[in-house]
Amino acid sequence: MRFDLVVGVMLANACHTPLEELDGAYYAWDDRAVHCSVEIDDRAGVSIEQILAGMDRAKQTGEVLELLVHIPGETMTLDRLEAVLAGARERSLPFLTVTEILRGPAMAGVAIMYDDWRTLEWVDSMDTLAEYDAHVTLYIAHYAVMQPEAKQRVALLAAAGHDIEAHGVKHLRGPTYVEQHGVRAYVEEEALPSIDVLRADGYEVLSYAYPFGMRTSEMDDAILDTGSVEMLRSLARTYQWRADSCPH
Repeated sequence: MRFDLVVGVMLANACHTPLEELDGAYYAWDDRAVHCSVEIDDRAGVSIEQILAGMDRAKQTGEVLELLVHIPGETMTLDRLEAVLAGARERSLPFLTVTEILRGPAMAGVAIMYDDWRTLEWVDSMDTLAEYDAHVTLYIAHYAVMQPEAKQRVALLAAAGHDIEAHGVKHLRGPTYVEQHGVRAYVEEEALPSIDVLRADGYEVLSYAYPFGMRTSEMDDAILDTGSVEMLRSLARTYQWRADSCPH
């Protein structure tokens, strides 16, 4: 069996915490600085039924359900994305960006986030998002080395109301880099420059998402102590083989 199929089977079978019980994926307006989203790409093992049940929880409790997609149309089909968007609309849940979460007011909602650097596919999903009046938060890595046309697509997404945030210079596995080079090097070489390069092009940038969701409390404190961002984003655990990256 091909490796990618093996991985797909592992992911489908490994999800062991129902989304509606995965507390880390919900923001309860408690002003915590480290948030956790849950991956909902096709192979992540989270069914549409679980996502809808998670939305029901958010509506009932007044929380924000934070959902992560990587490449709409590739890692997640547009039909599946549309099912998620429709589920939120049917429940009258607004789509909140990270900026709206940080600035309030508090309300039940759904926050959809795109990670990495696939700007073409992100733009291709704009019509689907617009149909549901949905804005997403884009956590962007490798921005400094993007081609001009890719940066133009980022600007187009921002002009349409999508939120632009930082996701690392080289998309490094943070704890591994810290072990080898120290936490100061990670902050100064991976996190802060990815924030600064976006700000240099006019984006506000209020938050930083850890690549792969890999973090430690030491890294959290080091980044937040710089005052460069108000929020960090990791991932809620969904697979048995992944260590829980969400702080408790």
